[in-house]
Amino acid sequence: MAKQPGRRGRRRRRLPLLVWVAAAFVLLGISAALMAYEALFRPGPELLVVSAEGHEVARIPLRTDPTWEVRWVHSVAGIVVRDIFAWRDGRMFLTDSLTPQLDVAGLGHTPGRGELRDDGEGGYWIAGIDEPVPGGSYWLRVGSEAAPTVLVHGAREYDLTQAHAGERVLLQVRTP
Repeated sequence: MAKQPGRRGRRRRRLPLLVWVAAAFVLLGISAALMAYEALFRPGPELLVVSAEGHEVARIPLRTDPTWEVRWVHSVAGIVVRDIFAWRDGRMFLTDSLTPQLDVAGLGHTPGRGELRDDGEGGYWIAGIDEPVPGGSYWLRVGSEAAPTVLVHGAREYDLTQAHAGERVLLQVRTP
């Protein structure tokens, strides 16, 4: 009769610790690669500029840079004003405004609405306005050739006046 091994005689096969650690790293690597792939190819928010007739004027991806600027010329004073916007936490904000003058109709600083600073070039910077744009969109009257309106995102400029001078356009953010 064959002798059956006791508890001590039985050997469990265990995978070496190194194999378990390697498997964990492989699984973590696959998980990280899938997350990176999704982040790169998943559509992000887009700033849309739409004419009053509903035609798309511009579509700007905001996934990597969620800020933009509306640069416009004051029709009376002839000065360039820069209004800076951002898309954060699912909301549109007016974050800053830069102007060479404050004593022009429609411009100025309201106490408690951002911090008035010197822009270093003889003008004014109203920093940290951080005012939510109601409804997450707004209508903009595009200036004429004499007072052009330009949308700026990163290094790219969109001349809104060229095709839509004097017209209204809607700026809105669309999310996937």
